[in-house]
Amino acid sequence: MNRKTLTFFLSVLISALCLGGAFGSRTAYAAQEDLLDSWNEGVNKTAIIDFVTKVTGEVGSNPVDIEERIAVFDNDGTLWTERPHYFQQDFIESQPTTVSKSKIRRVSKSAKKDIDHVDSDEIKTALNDIAVFDGITTDDYDQLASNFLNNENHPDYNAQYIELTYKPVIELVDYLKANDFQVYICSGGGRDFVRSFAFDAYGIPTEQVIGSSVKTKFVDDGSGGALVRQAMLAQYNDQQGKPVGIQRQIGKRPIMAVGNSSGDLEMFQYTDDGMGADSNSLIVLINHDDCDREYRYNYNQNNESLDAANESGHENWIVASMRDDFKTIFPNSEVSQNSNGNYCIDE
Repeated sequence: MNRKTLTFFLSVLISALCLGGAFGSRTAYAAQEDLLDSWNEGVNKTAIIDFVTKVTGEVGSNPVDIEERIAVFDNDGTLWTERPHYFQQDFIESQPTTVSKSKIRRVSKSAKKDIDHVDSDEIKTALNDIAVFDGITTDDYDQLASNFLNNENHPDYNAQYIELTYKPVIELVDYLKANDFQVYICSGGGRDFVRSFAFDAYGIPTEQVIGSSVKTKFVDDGSGGALVRQAMLAQYNDQQGKPVGIQRQIGKRPIMAVGNSSGDLEMFQYTDDGMGADSNSLIVLINHDDCDREYRYNYNQNNESLDAANESGHENWIVASMRDDFKTIFPNSEVSQNSNGNYCIDE
């Protein structure tokens, strides 16, 4: 075979491989879209798919490098239910021992030395947790939290706490991971509490959980040592603390953020690249507007994140309606509300 013939055959082979790779990639991408099966067809599902398509370079755009594909998700009210009370608070109140209010006040006063204000319900819950579980090991805490979530039923639902995750949001997590995103939880609640269930509930490993954390100390117990919780806040991770926590643990800005409340506003602002409709970032606000299947709030309350999503220049911010965008709420279709609940919370 002469050189010209060999060159021709090689060029044909390379072209075939490239086309095959392109078709294969497109087919794989189409299959990944099926991961969003619990989302109704509409502008918000389309916006999510278009964003992922854009940053992965599927339509010829300049892709975002894999190591820069970082998404952060709030936990309470975003990945699972938060009303009418936080699951972490229910866990605290389930403990047989009681802690004096003076001790909780001391923890709160100490925390105020490190942060400007302690006014969100989520951080107050985290501080209560710090006071109540002072002196136990992190391993014991993890076991207590896991046992509670997997064995106790929520008072407003015929389901255990661990079952009250949002199926469409978990699908979004899986969809992003299928497109080479690193997915982190960024919660105002307690980091140890979220770590106790994050992998089982969401498939997110413990090392990718950012949250309000307690100081610990190492003790030599003769069998490998243990970390003992102290009654002091180590990291404040709500509101303006969320970008601080993200930088501290990840060291990079996310390109996507998902949340539901005013406590997520600073995380949204930190993620937004300010390019509006031309942005390589996406903000997704979960709006609780379905009191038939879950709860309705953000209806008559001041939600700074919801207000910001409606501002000019925030075309890359979308508001996902639980009522209109979610085909179903919970992974278990048998989950339903008890008859004595109040699910329309007009605050």
